[in-house]
Parts: sequence; C-alpha cells; structure tokens
Amino acid sequence: MIHRSETDKRTVPAAPTCWLRENSCSCLRLEISGTEAHFFPYQQLVTASLVEQDAGDVLRLKFSEDDVEITGRNLRELHLALQEFAVKWIRAMPERYQLVAIVESGIVSSIRISSADEPHSSARK
Repeated sequence: MIHRSETDKRTVPAAPTCWLRENSCSCLRLEISGTEAHFFPYQQLVTASLVEQDAGDVLRLKFSEDDVEITGRNLRELHLALQEFAVKWIRAMPERYQLVAIVESGIVSSIRISSADEPHSSARK
C-alpha cells in the first residue's frame, strides 16, 4: 500500500487576509490598492458604525477630517476590534478571491475615503 505524505497533497492557496488585529496600535493603515495607502491616528476616530445586510456589510468610520466606508461580508469582528483600537491595517481582498473565499474574520470588498468637509467629494476605491 502506498501512503501519501502531507506534502504530496495538493492544496488550494489561502485567500489573503483583509485585516490584522494587533493590540496597542496608535494608527490605522488603510491600503486602498497596491500603490495607495493612508494612515489614520486612532485619536482622530470620532465614530464607527456597522450596518449588516444580506447583500453585504457596510462599516463606516468617521475621523476628524475624513470619512471611510468599508464594504464587505462578516465585518462584525473587525468592527469590534476597532472598538479596542486593535486593528493595525485593513485592505480590500483582490476581486478574484472574493467570490470563492470563506473567511470567518471577514472579507473587505472595497474601501472608500472622502473628505468630511465635502460630503460629495470624490471617493477613492
């Protein structure tokens, strides 16, 4: 009888992580794309709200000068970690993984940042 080792088994590559929990963070890094990232000091976080819907979740962060809208699925754990200022970074999952990924810690589909001064400013995705 031939036994296969664990290394012989084909594995499906894991979906990339959308966010990282780390205690005692002084700022939050939002990675909009591979070439664009922003830092937001937690001291400037005014409010965070989560709306869970069948079509997907919407997490809104209001900083003193910017509004952030994060869309995805299963974002409750991320919302709770933000309450403790314990999220080091958040990034959107590449589209090719979004439909097939089953991630308990949530899937971030998009991140939009707009100026709090201009409610209809152009958002970045």
